[in-house]
Order: sequence, then C-alpha cells, then structure tokens
Amino acid sequence: MTILEPSQQNTKIVPHSRKKIATIIVTFLVIASVAALASGILTTSQNPSSSVNSTPSSSANSNQPSSQSWMAIGDYATYQGQATVLSMTVNFNATMEIVGLNETYIQVQTSFGMSTPFGSTENTSTTWVNRENMTYQPAGLTLNNTCITQVTLPNIGTQSCTEYIYSSQGISAAYYIDNSIQWPVEMTMTSPPVDGESYSMNITLVDTNIPGL
Repeated sequence: MTILEPSQQNTKIVPHSRKKIATIIVTFLVIASVAALASGILTTSQNPSSSVNSTPSSSANSNQPSSQSWMAIGDYATYQGQATVLSMTVNFNATMEIVGLNETYIQVQTSFGMSTPFGSTENTSTTWVNRENMTYQPAGLTLNNTCITQVTLPNIGTQSCTEYIYSSQGISAAYYIDNSIQWPVEMTMTSPPVDGESYSMNITLVDTNIPGL
C-alpha cells in the first residue's frame, strides 16, 4: 500500500524531530495495513472450476440455506471508519458488492479508500468465495475467542452477532458477523503500540441493500 506525499497547498505538518516524523509514518503504515485487512473481509479466496461462470438456476438458489438465500448480484454493503493518530485524522471507507454467483460461489468486489494528511490511496479487488463456507479470518491473524453479542448501529438497528477476536504481533481485530445472514456489520482494528500507545479504528456498516440488515 502506498502512502502518498502531502500536497503543499492543502496540508500543513507541524515540524517534528526526525524520530517523531518516522514514528508518525510508521503509525500511519500500521493503521493503513490494519484497515486494509477490513477491506479483505472475505479473506479465503477460492479457485472454483469453470462452472463458476455459469448462471445459477432458480431451483439451485431456492435450495440454499436461509442464511444464504438472500444473496443476489448487486447486493452491497458500505462501511466507514475513522481514527486519530498523533493528532492526525485517518478516514477509511469500503464497499463490498456481490458481482457474480452460482450454486456454490459468490464473487465479491471490494473497493476501499483511505485518506490521511500524507495523501490518499484507493484499491479494488475481486475474489470468489464459497457461499456456504465464508471465512472472515484476516490473513496472518490467529483466532483467539468467539462469543455471541448484540451490535447496535445507526440506521441499521440492533443485530445479534458472533464476535470473532483475532491477534498477532500486537495487531488485534474484532469482527462482528450477523448471525442470521452471516455478513459482517462491524470491525474494530487496533495497531501495535507506537511510543507506548495503540491506535484503534472502528469500521461500521453505514449503508446496505442486503435483506435483513
């Protein structure tokens, strides 16, 4: 991921020592990496056979379990998050959209953008995921615990969710997956300590056309 240099006309950076500037840059890189994990929510990419490109029949869709029966091309979910790092603001947004599907797989396109005082970056990726075995574990992180909880979001309401808690080398992540449709509604990412302080970003569902959310 590339952090762009700040533009001189609209970004003012208070002078810091070289060590402080290095610390700020490292912190932004950590937050950027952690937030990027959230954009890859469906992390287990599949390698389906050629039949993946075929159009599913209506009878095949009707036989799907209730937690999968809502899936249709065009279903999307939009997320937003913000973090303050060393008095600087990091904004994050992502959209996940189903752009293809058949009896076994869904094709998910994930687009995300991040802006910092150092500039902005955007990325889009597409992957096929097994619709009956969707995996939400971020790459490189270990699952530590799960529990059932309630999540309340503006414009969404209260959802019954399973919380998945992951960590590795100072990075931690909590994913809240709706129990009815098995789709993420919220994520919390925490960076490793920088100068003795960790930084968190809470990424929440803000808009969707998915039935049940």
